[in-house]
Amino acid sequence: MPHTKDFVINTQAAASSPSMRSRENLQSFQASLIERMQACDHESQSSRRLAVAIGAQACLIPLSHTSEIVPLDGQSLTPVPATRPWFLGLLNLRGNLVGIADLAALSGAPAQSTGPGSHALVLAPTLAAQCGLLISAVLGLRDISEMTPISKNDEGRIELPTVNGRYKDKGGTCWDELDLAALAKHEAFLQVGR
Repeated sequence: MPHTKDFVINTQAAASSPSMRSRENLQSFQASLIERMQACDHESQSSRRLAVAIGAQACLIPLSHTSEIVPLDGQSLTPVPATRPWFLGLLNLRGNLVGIADLAALSGAPAQSTGPGSHALVLAPTLAAQCGLLISAVLGLRDISEMTPISKNDEGRIELPTVNGRYKDKGGTCWDELDLAALAKHEAFLQVGR
């Protein structure tokens, strides 16, 4: 159950609605999300993280590292020849081409599927122009100050690149905090071509 400071986005219910596929409703959803994020008090804003699932792994991402979240339901990725298997292709996002990478596959885990419920998290343009990550679920916002730091040495987890820290929440879920600014400069992430 989410903490009272957390709000959870039920993207599955929204995405299953036929009207959600229209551009206006998507923009309305994003505007609503931005309003809720801005409604958080300024002090807790620095400790708030976007919570997502990359494959089966729960991840936290600083809000300043993200631009938008795009549901991939009904969208297609255009494959790019001679690229690594973890580079899924290009997404046409309102006339702009965004390269989508599967961070789990880059880390050696099985590739994620791009079925219903999957999303693309577009990195902030200040970090990497026209770049996004495949995420299997959007889990809302979490307050990192309410979590306990734990060791990053966990043999049962996939070692995603640029993990800043690992945390456990009061419910016992382990979270990896990703540094997308460091990821945008990570050598393996930049080597898209074969």
